Amino acid sequence: MNTSRYWIASLTAATVVLFALPSSAADGERDTAVSKTVKMWDLDLAKSGDVQTLYSRVHAAANDVCRAEARRYRVGTRRMPPLGWSEQCVSDAVDAAVREVGNRRLATLHTSGARAML
Repeated sequence: MNTSRYWIASLTAATVVLFALPSSAADGERDTAVSKTVKMWDLDLAKSGDVQTLYSRVHAAANDVCRAEARRYRVGTRRMPPLGWSEQCVSDAVDAAVREVGNRRLATLHTSGARAML
């Protein structure tokens, strides 16, 4: 990947993990998205190991963001998020990040579920 394309891909991946608050958040609480930057400037997405590393970083960032959102929801509503919400949050965030990066190998890794095979 040439340097300019790599730099654009890095900038694109910087904001890939986003998730909005559940619609039943407390009155008066701002409906803002929470995000976490995923570093990928140090990776070569032509290498299988680096694709796996990026996928792991995206998944970890999604877990962090969704955990923070669940905590914010509990504080705002004094209720636990609905059953399965956290898992769906992580799944949606990872899906969005993989689409945003737009790398075929990353998408294949994500859809196959066979992370060790790539």
